[in-house]
Amino acid sequence: MTIVLASKSPARLKLLREKGFNVIICPTDCEETTSKRLPGPVVQDLASLKMSAYRSGSSFRPDLPALACDTLLFFDGKLIGKAHSEEDARAQLKMLSGKTHQVYSGYSLFIDGKLYEGYDHTDVTFCNITNKMLDDYIASMEWKGAAGSYRIGGLADKFISNVKGSVSTVVGLPLEKISDIIKALRV
Repeated sequence: MTIVLASKSPARLKLLREKGFNVIICPTDCEETTSKRLPGPVVQDLASLKMSAYRSGSSFRPDLPALACDTLLFFDGKLIGKAHSEEDARAQLKMLSGKTHQVYSGYSLFIDGKLYEGYDHTDVTFCNITNKMLDDYIASMEWKGAAGSYRIGGLADKFISNVKGSVSTVVGLPLEKISDIIKALRV
């Protein structure tokens, strides 16, 4: 099946390709602001904004399924997005060190002329991150562009001691929920 990915995330692209999708990449550019406050509705709303940007753009293909996603971390009552500097990344990772946080991923799936939207969350526990581990990781620049300054499946895997829930949600693509929708429509 061919699907349009309204994202430039290499991790989302890789995951979809691993699941057998032929992927057309059409990243969107939109203002990512929402009036929502709870983590699930926030990521769902942001994914919806990205889908709206894709559908109103010149590259919109109404004949193809399309997917937009958004991912944020939730820790200690706060939403955590992408770091804007090495100092931000260092502070985010130190804050998560030795603790459990939630990763929320929202999706907006356009298929057969209809929108399906939702979100999922997964609990991720970090080990105690040493200064050396942190210094090496920050120098790698892998933290750039990642919610909470890390990506599962990368160099930050050494920080993770436990994942309770879907790994694909941590990647930023709640694949189980999306696959269930596609399967139900294709029967």
